Parts: sequence; C-alpha cells; structure tokens
Amino acid sequence: MRKTLPARARPVLHRAADPCDETLSDYPAAQQPDWPDRTEVADVRDTLSEREDVVGPAEVLQLRSLLARAAEGEFCVLQAGDCAEDPADTGVRAVARKIGMLDTLAEIMRVGSGRPVLEVGRIAGQYAKPRSQNVENVDGHELPVYRGPIVNSPEPTAEARRPDPGRILDAHEAALGVRASIGRLGRGTGADPAGRIWTSHEALLLDYEVPLVRRMPGGRSYLASTHWPWIGERTRRSDGAHVHLLSTVVNPVAAKVSAKAPIEDVLKLCEQLDPYRTPGRLTLIPRFGAARIGELAPLVRAVRDAGHPVLWLCDPMHGNTVVADDGLKVRWLEDIMNELRQFVRIVTGEGGACAGLHMEASPSEISECHGAGITASRGPGYTTLCDPRLNLTQAVALTAHWQPEAAHELRTELAS
Repeated sequence: MRKTLPARARPVLHRAADPCDETLSDYPAAQQPDWPDRTEVADVRDTLSEREDVVGPAEVLQLRSLLARAAEGEFCVLQAGDCAEDPADTGVRAVARKIGMLDTLAEIMRVGSGRPVLEVGRIAGQYAKPRSQNVENVDGHELPVYRGPIVNSPEPTAEARRPDPGRILDAHEAALGVRASIGRLGRGTGADPAGRIWTSHEALLLDYEVPLVRRMPGGRSYLASTHWPWIGERTRRSDGAHVHLLSTVVNPVAAKVSAKAPIEDVLKLCEQLDPYRTPGRLTLIPRFGAARIGELAPLVRAVRDAGHPVLWLCDPMHGNTVVADDGLKVRWLEDIMNELRQFVRIVTGEGGACAGLHMEASPSEISECHGAGITASRGPGYTTLCDPRLNLTQAVALTAHWQPEAAHELRTELAS
C-alpha cells in the first residue's frame, strides 16, 4: 500500500486568489486525469494550497534575471534529468548523483562554449507525464495509461492505474525533500549562479500547479512549484488552461514546439506568454526530430522579426523516439546528435539566441537508447518510467556537440 506522507505546513505567505475553478472550467484543459472522485481532488487542492512552497519568489526572479543575461550571450543553459522522476529519489545520495551528472555535462558545455553554464534539473517536480492515448491494451485488457507517479502507478493492473489524488500530496512532499537535499549539498539558496541548481518541470497537472500559485507583495503572482515551468507540445494551445496559467505568473516560462506547430500559432503563444517582450521571460524548446529540424529556420526568423527576445533550447530527444517491432520505445544517439548540430547551425544562422540544451538523461548505467556502444533492450538496464533516457556516457557525447561559437564563426566567415 502506498504510504501517505505527513503534512508539512506552509509558512504564512500571501495566497493568490485561487484561479483553479476558472482555469479548469473556462479553458480547455488537455492531458488531465479522469479522477474517480472530484470531491477528494478538491480536498487535496485545499490542503496543498496551505502547504509549504517548493520555491520562493526571490529565487524565481533571480533565475529570470540570469536567463535574461543568457539571452545576451553571457550564459549557456543546461536542462537535464529524468523523463519522469521517481518520488523515492529524495535523499542526499540520490540527488548528489543527479547533480554530479549536471556538473559533468555543464563543464563540457562550458569548455565548448567559453561561457559559464546555468544548471537546471528536471527535478523536484517532474512527476507528471503527457500521453498520446488515454488508455492502452495490456494482454487483452484495456487500462488507463500511466501518467506519472503523481497520478497513478506503472504496474499494468486496474488498481495500480486508477488515478489517486492522494499522490499529489506525496509528490509535493517528495519535491520538498529533493529541495532540502539540494540545500544540504550547498547547491540551493545562497549558492552563486555558477553553482546553483535550479528546478524545472512540465507544468502539466493543473490540480498540482494551480494550488501552488502564490501572491507577491504588489499583487503579482508566481508559481511556487518550481523555478522554471514549461508547457509541452500537447498543452501549448493558446486558448488552453496551461497557457492561461503560465501567462499569469512571473516565473520564467518555456514552451516546447514540434515541427507540426504552425508559425502563426507559435507567434500567438509568444504574444500571450511574453507580451512585453522581456528578455529572460520566455524560452522556446524545439523538438522537431533530426528528419525535420531543417524546417526550424522560418520559425526562428518569424519569432525574431516579431521582436520576441526568446532563448532557444534544443530538445533533440522527443522528436527522435521510435517504437521497435516489440513495442519498446528507443532513441538513436546518432539522430539526437545530428539534430543538435543542425539546431545550433540554424538558430545561430537566423540570429536567434542559441542558449542551450534540454535532454532526458540519467547518471545510472542504463541502456535505453542505442549508441556509444549501447544496444537498447528490455531488461535490468531499461528502467525508465516512460521515455528512453541517455546514460551518462551518451549524454557526454551529445553535450560535446554543443558548439555555438563554431557555428557563429562559420556564419561570419561565409558572410564576409
């Protein structure tokens, strides 16, 4: 039986007027679970609204300021971590391994770019996952899909897959535990920019995110669940609840976009999330895939011409996922590296702020992606809760291809 963790009271801060009912009823809300008991969900939301913040407003504004400097070329950005976090990985040892991976990759990026690196983990909140279908067939039985540990369990049984609102509070407690471990390692509040570990996750589950909206002095609101929330490809619709939510908070925000996204839709998204065209506010994370990354140039050009000072981060993972004949999800390192190389060349060539790299990776000795001497296969090395991740060796090989300065020099040479 899942253990329910004890409540942890939140210090007295200004609570924002709860926009949850408006967000969930007045705007389309994609990728939300079919909760069996909405009354229990309402109770969980009320409890969560009184729980401790995962991040504070000063930290959020500090990261936004640093990202503004990244938009000017002062920093690179590395964003990496699990596809879906395991809520059990809250202790110092587990968190230290993840930070060690970030440090290794950031140093490679620093050497390759000649710039300091902002280290951002997919950590302390990456507990929900979007899915392409609501149900799946397992051995002839139709089951709800696994939506991450904040919603249900991956075991293929009806009981395990039943959405459980109590998991929301457990996930929040896990996020607080990760934050505490980051602090005990000296990488939290008080660390200098080059040593700080910033948190990020996809702001997907509205019943988790909305109760953690807080009011700042002066009336502005911020999202206290993470420093840097992002919207996924499946929830970026401009009239949707997720975009509405992130448009109301002062956090730096990001949005993933695929090759299927019409340019006019992305421009509308930019207008909604960054109407004042403020450096550091908005990051776009293309996930086009190696076969279609060449289509990125018109989008970079259109966003630049519209005056949006966005940062561009490359997600070379999601557009390169394939399903093997046996149903196993795999990715090929060669495709991932190819997309990154083209991304750097295109964004730099179009005058965009080529800022960094976003990847799903693990410090563990996993074998979920092909390449660097690894053949992905079912077994003890395939442990992801959702999508395949790079192991550390593969992540190092990918990061070594982050060379925006070389692309800039080539562009200058060709133009002269």
